Amino acid sequence: MFSLSAKGTYGLTALLELGLQRDRGAIQIRDISSKHGIPQHYLEQILVMLKRAGFVESFRGAQGGYALARDPDQIRVHDVLARLEGQLEVVNESRREGALTFYWDEIQRALSQVLDRSLGDLIRERAVADERVDYVI
Repeated sequence: MFSLSAKGTYGLTALLELGLQRDRGAIQIRDISSKHGIPQHYLEQILVMLKRAGFVESFRGAQGGYALARDPDQIRVHDVLARLEGQLEVVNESRREGALTFYWDEIQRALSQVLDRSLGDLIRERAVADERVDYVI
């Protein structure tokens, strides 16, 4: 079964947070970590990987932290997850042969389509979802 590890989930969560907060400038790791319950040391490792891949940039100093290195619309979810998780496939390509090849290929195409969204798309979808929340007490 296809499953993302904590690395992929945490990495995408961190990028989403950086995208949502991009008007504030650099965001410190501890802020992302505490807000989303991500172990800080593990998040540091993930952000280093994302920096090497060109998705984020880091800034030193008291006001330092991390920020997106590109416009959110230029960051594809698939590219982020592939960098953190490796090749994303429902069924290993060597096992896609046989009577169900057509079905595995269909699932793989659907997965690829879902993951082809941009970080900008996720930011906009999150904003819409947040508007739907009813704060009646």
